[in-house]
Amino acid sequence: MGNIRLFYSKSLSLNLTDKLDKSQSHYVSKVMRLKEKEVFSLFNSTGEWEAKILNITKSIVEFNITKQLRHKENTQDLWLAFSPIKSNYFNFMIQKSYRAWCN
Repeated sequence: MGNIRLFYSKSLSLNLTDKLDKSQSHYVSKVMRLKEKEVFSLFNSTGEWEAKILNITKSIVEFNITKQLRHKENTQDLWLAFSPIKSNYFNFMIQKSYRAWCN
């Protein structure tokens, strides 16, 4: 079975114990049929975390975060504004801006 990944809107941190909402609990316990002590992934803006199921009661899944799988990706927007210039200068400008962005 592939890794189950769910978006979790609240803050996530190591050793956090919390409960999934009703629809996510239904998905994990009834659709994917995970049992207690099995793991799945939660992600949000801080990264992706491994969660272990502690308890399933009244169709609500209680979990504990065991480790961080991925950190937040650094996405940077690069904007380059310039006026139209001759093509050989344009190529030079693109090369230099690319090297500056990579460093």
